[in-house]
Amino acid sequence: MSTTIAGLNAAATTSSNVSRTQDVSSQAGAVNTATVPAISTAASYQVNLRTSRTESASQTYTQSGAASASATASTAPSQWWENKSDDHFSYLLEQNAIATTTTAGRFNGLASGLIERLQTTGADVKQAYIATSLDAGADSKAVAQAGQVSLNDLRDRPDQSLGLTVKLASGRSVTLSIKSNASGLSVEASSDAELSEADGKALEKLATGLEAAAQSYFTDKKINLDALSGFDTSVVNSLKLNINAGDRQLDFSIDQSHHQLKLTSASGVVDIDVSHDNPGLKGNAAQRNKAIQQFLTQIDSAAKRGNADEGLVSMYKDAFSAMQKINTTDEDSSVGNLVPAKAPSFWDVGASSLLTGLADFDAKIKGVTTSPNPMRLQESDYFNFQTSQKTTQEGHQASGKISQNLESSLSAAFHLELKSGKKPVLDESKNSQNYRYIKVDDHESSKLTIGFEKNQLNSARLEKSHDRNLSISSYELGKLVDTKNSPDKQSTVIDFAVGSGLNNTASEQALQRQRIIAALSGKIFPDS
Repeated sequence: MSTTIAGLNAAATTSSNVSRTQDVSSQAGAVNTATVPAISTAASYQVNLRTSRTESASQTYTQSGAASASATASTAPSQWWENKSDDHFSYLLEQNAIATTTTAGRFNGLASGLIERLQTTGADVKQAYIATSLDAGADSKAVAQAGQVSLNDLRDRPDQSLGLTVKLASGRSVTLSIKSNASGLSVEASSDAELSEADGKALEKLATGLEAAAQSYFTDKKINLDALSGFDTSVVNSLKLNINAGDRQLDFSIDQSHHQLKLTSASGVVDIDVSHDNPGLKGNAAQRNKAIQQFLTQIDSAAKRGNADEGLVSMYKDAFSAMQKINTTDEDSSVGNLVPAKAPSFWDVGASSLLTGLADFDAKIKGVTTSPNPMRLQESDYFNFQTSQKTTQEGHQASGKISQNLESSLSAAFHLELKSGKKPVLDESKNSQNYRYIKVDDHESSKLTIGFEKNQLNSARLEKSHDRNLSISSYELGKLVDTKNSPDKQSTVIDFAVGSGLNNTASEQALQRQRIIAALSGKIFPDS
């Protein structure tokens, strides 16, 4: 793998280039002396470090990773390295720390560089670049002390961080860590055994995917798990990823059958757990996409009814879609060609459209609870929604049953103005106490059980129910003037069976199966 080092060409065009000699030795707490001209040797590469560092050394960063407007060219704080090194990766680390103006830019190329260092050196990697608060003229002892204090703060309380743990099929374990704050960058990488060539190639691909995921999360606040999830399962058994960006955090873990994603932000938490224990029952791309859209419509409906935070709901929708598309292929549109790998022996491909086509899951969204009314602190605003799918099967050989159960619940409460959908401004004055306090408590379930005989669909039973309640309390000048409760409870059962009597020929039974499929396809989804 080659690592591109930004700034080398530009630095080389200046008139007072300084030779930087490669030094593979390690010296903890070394002071950067790049501003002193060095004697050129055959093993060195040319770069104007004096000009580059003088112009950039004063640059500081806000928590979001943007350049601080208060930085001036007149100050030139000293640079400090955890381990003295003149390798290309250390130079990349320095350039990312002093020459970039975004968080995403500071992390660019570091994961790939760490994997390369692990492979080429066969040793663990530990390095940090710190711009101390001391002036450039400070002595080496003072710089080292200030650098170590800043490094401890960086590692304990980073503004942004990225961590990855990978378990390889060979039994080896690899960890990466990158941390950033206004003072500098810290990186660590370790492997509990020497990496094979296959391990290295798989990790290189993961590092590229990791950087893509981090870039998307830091820059656009989007979830991009595609590159990470497409790992070689013959080499990589599992991975765990953590990305921290101030008040936002992403925790993602994946193995060959189970995936989890947790997103935390100032507005709440999204937690999605997907199981691939029944991969043979998943549908094709068209069926999956249609099912995903059904569940996205469900959360939209719940968000409207429960007055959810729009940003939190958007995050949930992105996460739900991404998690359901892991380890899937869109190449084949035929349900039959995608189903049979691990489907039960009694499976009838014709019944595929009766199920959702998705992997089983448990998805939760929990908004931050607040108490916006100082006159009635017991009136909390909150939004909690959960939905799940569980698929079970029983039987063997040519006969059996499959049951798929969908459950969802919504618990929410919020304040609105009396005559509008706006959020009221509530304080301790009576004149502010004109509002509606609305509570929502919903539960829905849908269960489909399909039976098979001689490898053919021969029965289907759909049970659906919902129990919803909407409560609205209206207040005028702080006094309760009206309370309304609107309960809504319904249940339905649809039962089909293929007749097996003397009057039911094979063609008649086939027609009955077609009627069952036509009547129940897509009906398992909750009513929005």
